[in-house]
Amino acid sequence: MSRAPLAGVALAALVGAAALAAAPDARADDARFAAVIGVNEGDAGDPRLLYAERDAARVADVLTRLGDVPPENLLLLRGADADAVERLFAAIAERVRATPDGERPLLFVYYSGHADAQALHLRGTRLPFSRLKALAKGVGAEVSVFVVDACRSGGLTRVKGATPAPPFAIEVHDRIDSEGLAIITSSAEGEDAQESDRLKGGIFTHHLVSGLLGAADASGDRRITLSEAYRYAYAQTLRATSETRAVQHPTYAFTMKGRRELVLTRLLGEAGLGRVVLADPGHYLLIEGFGAGDVAAELEAEGATELLVPPGRYLVRRRTDAGVWEARVQVPPDGRADVAAAGLTRLPFRETVRRGYAAGAASAWSVGAAFEIGAPPIPDTGLGLYGALSLQLDLEDVTLALRLRYGRSASENATLAITQDLIGADVGVYKLFDVLPRGGLAVGLGLRAGVDAVSQRFETTGRAPSRGFALGRVGPALRVELAPAASVGVTLDCGADIALVELEDEAGERALETPVVPFCALGVALEVP
Repeated sequence: MSRAPLAGVALAALVGAAALAAAPDARADDARFAAVIGVNEGDAGDPRLLYAERDAARVADVLTRLGDVPPENLLLLRGADADAVERLFAAIAERVRATPDGERPLLFVYYSGHADAQALHLRGTRLPFSRLKALAKGVGAEVSVFVVDACRSGGLTRVKGATPAPPFAIEVHDRIDSEGLAIITSSAEGEDAQESDRLKGGIFTHHLVSGLLGAADASGDRRITLSEAYRYAYAQTLRATSETRAVQHPTYAFTMKGRRELVLTRLLGEAGLGRVVLADPGHYLLIEGFGAGDVAAELEAEGATELLVPPGRYLVRRRTDAGVWEARVQVPPDGRADVAAAGLTRLPFRETVRRGYAAGAASAWSVGAAFEIGAPPIPDTGLGLYGALSLQLDLEDVTLALRLRYGRSASENATLAITQDLIGADVGVYKLFDVLPRGGLAVGLGLRAGVDAVSQRFETTGRAPSRGFALGRVGPALRVELAPAASVGVTLDCGADIALVELEDEAGERALETPVVPFCALGVALEVP
């Protein structure tokens, strides 16, 4: 959770790219220009954003790689003040004036950062919206796309901006020119535009960029249109924010004269990118560096899906209601990596819960059996051999285990033979750490406490009636958990219980004893579907 431009940047990119990219039947005489601005630092009282400038760079990269915006026609400005923005528009206007006769200039303006209802907040300076509109109008483009992504700050999921403010003083009927105007706001009125620390960017922007790179290609023609990108980004943003305190509904108003469906990006020429082909539906994460880097893409695939990403090594994680699967892929430049469900390895469900991978699944249950060997809880009664049945509950932060156990021990000397039966129950609380990048091994510490009923029978030449009593026990344990298969776990617990038991001494006096009882238990657990 963080503080980045989200709906706006995305929608911006979306509609902006829309205006900048040609429609399937758009004329080839469009000259596309883009001014992309990202500023993390606003007024003195604004919290510093983390990802506004990063998201601006991502949008700029998509527009130049796949959105038909020539690199020389895109100006990216990060960490700027109001004077720098003025100079940026002057430079864009000069380039537009140099457009050859017969070409129609299209302008995309994107801003990500702090704002209120009257002005952008730019590193201690302010640029009024009225001035921003005048600057864009002065460029002289026939079609202009406006995107302003305002912000506030929050708690766990931080949101963009400083304090709640009235809606932006921008209206669709404020036309910049006679041909077309698109105005994008970051969310519905009264809502927050959110960032994600995990995604290292705005939530909407992340899903918009994923859509523009291929995830939104519902038609399969390798052209991402405005409606495809918006539908995809809207649905994914709503899904992602529905689990937070501030649900977000991206919105926009888009009016163009004489134009049909606009293409935002074209996936026909990869421009040095590689193609990941996801054969099966599911929720996917692509993480750079085989899982050691940033999230490169997060998407919901409803069927076979292709996605363009920078070449390199990726961990692909697929999540469905049935579980979580992973695979490592190498994506070559201008090549492809095919990912099918059959080639993925399923992770143990309890591990996916502990790691936080299984969104919407807060717990994992398993049942098991174990064999335990331990020192005698009562001196001189022989080594204890026990069998146990267990029920385990794995949560993200802690693992709980309930056990029922039965055991017998025996000892004898020249005059006395003792047979001791023990039946009891205990509860264990463990903190486990999954130590391998791809899972399968966890270690941790725990504490278990329980109570046992003990029955002793004696064989002797004299009179020695049977007796029974109860004992309590509590102690630490070290746990190692190995997963040889996704639904199977093998556990080894070793530790020492401190027993609490009242015993009689040779003089018949009763006293509370606290013997230390070392133990080791080897168990097998099966996942409960």
